[in-house]
Amino acid sequence: MTSIIITFYERLSHLKYCLDALALCSKDFDEVVITDDGSKEATIGDLKKMIACYTFPITFVTQPKQGFRKAAALNNGIRHSRGDYLIFLDCDFLVLPDTIQAHLNKAKPGRFVAGACKYLNEEQSRTILKSNWSTDLIEKYYRDLPDKEIIVQHRRFIKRSILIKLHLASPRKQSLGGHLSIYKKDIEYINGYDENFIGWGGEDEDLGIRLAAAGIYCISAIRYARVLHIWHPSELRSSINGLWKQGTMRDYFHQNKIPFVCENGLKKLML
Repeated sequence: MTSIIITFYERLSHLKYCLDALALCSKDFDEVVITDDGSKEATIGDLKKMIACYTFPITFVTQPKQGFRKAAALNNGIRHSRGDYLIFLDCDFLVLPDTIQAHLNKAKPGRFVAGACKYLNEEQSRTILKSNWSTDLIEKYYRDLPDKEIIVQHRRFIKRSILIKLHLASPRKQSLGGHLSIYKKDIEYINGYDENFIGWGGEDEDLGIRLAAAGIYCISAIRYARVLHIWHPSELRSSINGLWKQGTMRDYFHQNKIPFVCENGLKKLML
């Protein structure tokens, strides 16, 4: 059973198109879990009305707004998922019809699969959000955007993954922070995301480091799992309370050896 976990905060129009894209490949997954990081009550009300229109199962879970807590939201998504294989997306991602299957084709116990995005600019994003949405439209945009960066990332990632396995490179850039997939038992093994990361960034890179420390290495689907990223203003990021690099996690993150099991994750441990 495959679960799609989507992190969400306030961007309802982006989420709609994310779900519309998933609807075109709904045969490839069994459920969607939308995990919210404390959106306003009015937004949540509109969201619940919107998701009732889709034919595939959707679970919605939220948490109080206490700063930017993506790691905690991701763990909530894992807890509420029923699948044994998990695919993580952001609400501003548009998957192409073959993207979910590309993740599944690469899936392997004891490994996780990482992908990247092509980025739409503001004008392209507005066109999509205002148009009669279609597969042909996003296929066109994906084809028109250059492949060079995707190819470079894919090759670099494969090379780095080999070096990490041979202990010849640091795993600090193993996770892209884009879309990734993993068997639930493997992410549970490291106790999920570290909820001590509050503020923008850090949780994805930390996850990659701890997965590598546990012997769970990355498989690249960068060239095969095609995703478009919808443009959005950056004002939400600028209003976040305390970037993690300026906070208490900075010293933790730069220590020589990070334990692969985090204390404040899916389970609350006293190690």
